[in-house]
Amino acid sequence: MTHLDIIDRLLDHYRRPRHYGELADAVTYTIGVPECSDTLTVYLRATPDRHLEALQFTGQGCSVSMGTASIVIEQLQGATLADLLALDEAAAVNIVGAEIMQARPRCATLVFSALKAAARLVDRPADR
Repeated sequence: MTHLDIIDRLLDHYRRPRHYGELADAVTYTIGVPECSDTLTVYLRATPDRHLEALQFTGQGCSVSMGTASIVIEQLQGATLADLLALDEAAAVNIVGAEIMQARPRCATLVFSALKAAARLVDRPADR
């Protein structure tokens, strides 16, 4: 993808986010970037065999944090919890694009932090 393609994809996801909205009966995790007031809540529901049954998000923030959340959550539909927990910086760059990650790393990685935290909550008892 060219630099312009990456930016166009990000803006498209920002303007028309995929998998946006609350999800009932899901593990939720909320995170934010205080310096710029971005907030993101992820909703994750997993099957007993640890596949992502449903994955959505809500929040408000800049085009990078919200567009990246939409891109990543769309990419992870149908993945496993292990796939999600295995995501590292290299995988993040492959999904989102190096330009985005370098330009605003805290905003671009917000969704990864939230998803990993939510995935770790899945195995906790119901008193979360």
